Amino acid sequence: MKVADHSTEIRTRHREILGCALVGSLGILVLDALILRYGVYYSDSIYTLYPVATQSLTASLATMVRPVEYLIALAANNVYLPLWLGASLLCMVGATILAGLACERVFERQLPKEGWWILGLANPLLFLLVSGPGLVSQALANLLFAGAMLAFVSELHRPWGQPRFGWRADRVVVFLNLMAAALFFTKENAVAAATVIPAATAWIRLRARRLSPIFLFSLLLPIVAGGCWILLKIWLKLKFPDSMFPSIEDGRYDLKLNPITWGQNFITTLAFPVTPLPSSFLGFELLRPLWVVVALGSVALFIGVLLRESLRNPKVILPLLVIAASNAPMILIHSSEHYSSMIAPFAVSIVLLLGLSKMRWLTRSYALLLYAASLGNAVIFCSGPDFNLLGLRHLQYSIYTKEYQFDPICPIGTTAHVGWDGTAASRSPLLHGVRGRIICIP
Repeated sequence: MKVADHSTEIRTRHREILGCALVGSLGILVLDALILRYGVYYSDSIYTLYPVATQSLTASLATMVRPVEYLIALAANNVYLPLWLGASLLCMVGATILAGLACERVFERQLPKEGWWILGLANPLLFLLVSGPGLVSQALANLLFAGAMLAFVSELHRPWGQPRFGWRADRVVVFLNLMAAALFFTKENAVAAATVIPAATAWIRLRARRLSPIFLFSLLLPIVAGGCWILLKIWLKLKFPDSMFPSIEDGRYDLKLNPITWGQNFITTLAFPVTPLPSSFLGFELLRPLWVVVALGSVALFIGVLLRESLRNPKVILPLLVIAASNAPMILIHSSEHYSSMIAPFAVSIVLLLGLSKMRWLTRSYALLLYAASLGNAVIFCSGPDFNLLGLRHLQYSIYTKEYQFDPICPIGTTAHVGWDGTAASRSPLLHGVRGRIICIP
């Protein structure tokens, strides 16, 4: 079924989209309830809480360039700190809807009503984005990435009859470039998307000879933002040696020059959003091999479906390549669950678009298992690092083990605000000698 013109698409299908937002919000609220009841700000949250407690933008830039996350957390702390959960919810729901619309335009098909409802829930990485305030930036990056991809696909599939130049012809790419510029200041793994999407759009317009003054002026937004981001990262690296800045070394966030590592990172990045098992299984003996086997099978099937659809409809190749190139940091540097959340709604949308019409019950069951995986992650995380799952030995992995869950700062649900006691003798090992401690204010 062909997709309707994008200017009327949302208006004519508002019920389906509203249903997706409602179901998705309810599913995330269940995870939020677990976090509010059992969640704790662990030591890793100090990078977000310390700048907020001291109301220092400079402190927030000492390790990472995420000013938008700092402003959201600061605003929440002035009212009720756990409101950052609401910001994450809005970003996640928005990213899911925008990704669904973008995939409909790429594959020139429409999700049925039940598909939209399922899409709101079907994401095994939902919990990761509500597990701590330091992931608000990732949720925001996901939203902007999905919006930029929808704008890119709309430009690529531009309907006949529209004017070639002027505001009506250029307004979509203006918003695309604006979102790309904002991406630089959300999460480091979104820098590639902030570069690739405007560049691909410029290439499309150059081939079509539609380099209008409005477009060229708006293209300056991501160019200037990218230049400022690079200069700021260099300055921060000189001022704060521990600031995150990739180099060609053996560190976790350094550029890897090993094609085998690239292949492993590519498979891992794709496996997290399509595997219908809790990723927390990787933290338990015997369950880790099970997760790996299911993940490899899920990735193989997903890639097979994409290759088959690409052969049938070559027009889907360019958008898929843009999405893949936008994931370059996860492939060339470091793969992670919350990084993979950027492509999760796209992967699930593709499964629903290509699977619901042919394997309805199997696709429904698979989608529900994806949400069950996210719920399972929430239960295991909230049960603490000593959670005994069938007596299995714990393995070091992500946020589910003692290597992450140590030195608790404040309970999430009962901490309305945080402050900073600079007179305390204690020093945080993660802040490298900064004297003081976080004050939890109920």
